[in-house]
Amino acid sequence: MKLTKEFRGENDMEMQIADYKFRVRELEKLNDILKEEMQSQYIEMTQLRSIEEAHKNINGKLRTRIKRLEDMIKEQNEHIKLLTVHP
Repeated sequence: MKLTKEFRGENDMEMQIADYKFRVRELEKLNDILKEEMQSQYIEMTQLRSIEEAHKNINGKLRTRIKRLEDMIKEQNEHIKLLTVHP
């Protein structure tokens, strides 16, 4: 079969179209993979923020408790000093 210029052109166009369709499918797959990765990272980031917030909350409560205990120790030390000075 002899390929004419017109037939070769149509054939080339069909091949280009098939190639572009293949590329589009590959890019769509890659896009889906990247969307899933982004979703996964978003979930991880949200969890980390939640953990950080809980940590800040607990840390604040612990600092308050430590401060109260330090104040109690100071008061106890003052009482001890008073008791040892005035028998």
